[in-house]
Amino acid sequence: MAEYGRRWPARGLYVAFNKSIADEARRKFPQSIDTRTGHSVAFRALKIHERGQLISTFRFEHLRAYDELISGVPGMTDGQVRASILRTLNNFLIDGGTSLKAAHCALDDTSQRNAVRRMTLAVANKLLRFRKHDLPITHDTYLKAFELWHRIEGDLQYLLLDEAQDLNPVMISIAAKSNLPTIVVGDSHQSIYRFRGAVDAMDQFAVDAMPLSQSWRFGADVAKLANRILLHHSAPPRHPLTGNPARFTEILKYGGHVRTGPGTAVLARTNARLFESLANIQKPFHLIGGIEDLQRQLSSAYALRHHRLNLVIDETVSRFTSWPALDNAAERGDPDARKLREIVERYGVQLPAILDRLGRLHCSREADAPLIVSTAHKAKGREFATVVVLDDFDLPSELVKRRRKDASQLHETNQLINLLYVACTRATDRLYLAEGLFNELC
Repeated sequence: MAEYGRRWPARGLYVAFNKSIADEARRKFPQSIDTRTGHSVAFRALKIHERGQLISTFRFEHLRAYDELISGVPGMTDGQVRASILRTLNNFLIDGGTSLKAAHCALDDTSQRNAVRRMTLAVANKLLRFRKHDLPITHDTYLKAFELWHRIEGDLQYLLLDEAQDLNPVMISIAAKSNLPTIVVGDSHQSIYRFRGAVDAMDQFAVDAMPLSQSWRFGADVAKLANRILLHHSAPPRHPLTGNPARFTEILKYGGHVRTGPGTAVLARTNARLFESLANIQKPFHLIGGIEDLQRQLSSAYALRHHRLNLVIDETVSRFTSWPALDNAAERGDPDARKLREIVERYGVQLPAILDRLGRLHCSREADAPLIVSTAHKAKGREFATVVVLDDFDLPSELVKRRRKDASQLHETNQLINLLYVACTRATDRLYLAEGLFNELC
């Protein structure tokens, strides 16, 4: 895309999936192309910097400002009502369109669903008119407001939409309203954000398709590995991936230690596994996306274990109403619950101190850190000289067995196969695989 921009110097807007990709693109693209995230476009247009109270996620405490709009619902506790409003509100904010639909509310009971939809609509109407109040808003809030009442403006001749296999439906709507010629770039087998409402937009634009099956990032061995991973997908790619013939990327079995330095990244599927890899670290590191999510999740799990429910503020942990509920989920095989239980029980009362120490070691600037760590989701779109893929990724063969046993697992297992594919294709020089993955795929 950078080369395309150099050869066609018309004024364009490159819309990146996240800030780190936008920053990297800014270093590579010509000045004729403005590189931004969709949120950045809306942030600037709506002058969000002029107001405070910007938060990452709506939580129970933020709904207190809307108490006059919330009432009881027969058969539901107040906590259940508010949790349903939050989920319904979030589903509306990340979906394209102007109406709050029945599908945005997951309740089965019709009367309860109608009541929650009515209250959520009232909350959304007040929330989205944030020029009239100073209540907290999220990034999804101002992006939705931009979709509803604004459009992309400026001296632009075209749009470049990257990572289109995981586009926010709101961003698809914004792009369509721009009426600009649009270049859509993506890989359907890198779709990993379905759980957040993202959709694969590769087939949603009327375009002339040009398949690209060669990667210049890595050599032939990683390309072959990627193809072996994707053979486990229910719909493998029609065009096998090929690597850069001028580059050799070594694939090694990870034995627990790797030499760190600039360009070294450790990738895990979950925050919990990342914590295990960091628990005894003594050197500075950078966690892509910031360390706050990891601290919040494990602090919430610790609070749940000690019956301090008012301190449970993480979305994953808040699914469980008590520690026995999390324990039961772990026994039933829930991987998130199992890992959280393992960490809380393993580190016990030392956990808060470890989280504090990690906070002090964390470098806010990636360039200042000798080691980069990340979930595979947050590393999407990035590349690193050396990548370590940890052992909490599902083996592809096990995902195929799960899909064959339960057809309802089709989308989830495909997403997990995609996630492993994304993780393994971040490396340019060396790729270290956890033992189980190495033995199955190499």
